[in-house]
Amino acid sequence: MQPKILLVDDREDNLLSIEAILAPSGYQFVKANSGRQALKILLSEFDFAMILMDVKMPNLNGFETASLIYERERLKHIPIIFITANNYGDENMFKGYQSGAIDYIFKPINPDILRAKVGVLIDLYLKTRLLSEQEQKLKKINRNLEREITERKISEEQVKLLNHKLLENIASLESANKELESFAFMASHDLQEPLRKIRMFSDRLFTKYKDVFDEDATLVTRIQRAAERMQALIIDILTFSKISGDKSVFAVSDLNMILKE
Repeated sequence: MQPKILLVDDREDNLLSIEAILAPSGYQFVKANSGRQALKILLSEFDFAMILMDVKMPNLNGFETASLIYERERLKHIPIIFITANNYGDENMFKGYQSGAIDYIFKPINPDILRAKVGVLIDLYLKTRLLSEQEQKLKKINRNLEREITERKISEEQVKLLNHKLLENIASLESANKELESFAFMASHDLQEPLRKIRMFSDRLFTKYKDVFDEDATLVTRIQRAAERMQALIIDILTFSKISGDKSVFAVSDLNMILKE
């Protein structure tokens, strides 16, 4: 993008003269015939690399225009070079610097001096703009980095939550296993004891009174068979309870043999 220069002078020939001297450098020019017109232009355009402004103008002179320009915060970065045909002396020169002037160029304009002073400010403008672009890129990178860090923290919190739930599930499973072991212990000792007595006394009853029972002997046989089934169920429950504690051991197996069985 071409650096843009605002030229302010109430004489058209002066504007054309300055433009002719600086045009070969490839600058873009916006021209104003008065301080008021310059202020009007600056209401909508802010991207000027610098302002070249005549001091002696009707209505608003260069010093007054510069003071009004720098009242706006977003225009304070634009450097102003005053162009004047008179040497106002140190006091008035100081007044110009107070109003915001960076430098002075005296008429008749020396083209080499004009090009040199403008070139220095344009070079500074381009470097400042490049730094600003780099700053914006760094800010964007920082924002992306902050967002990634935030997302990573959220992910870590989710992982921690999942780990916490997993630990809770493990604790719940361990509790269930302990309850199952307790039940297995109860089945092994408390349930089998009365069952053994039922089988023992039914056997004695059948042996001693089988001739007396006659046809009713089948009732005792049914008691014995029911007791046997009950004992088989208890053994199966004990076997099932041991499965959770057994560690799986893999071995190569012949599936044809298993299918035959």
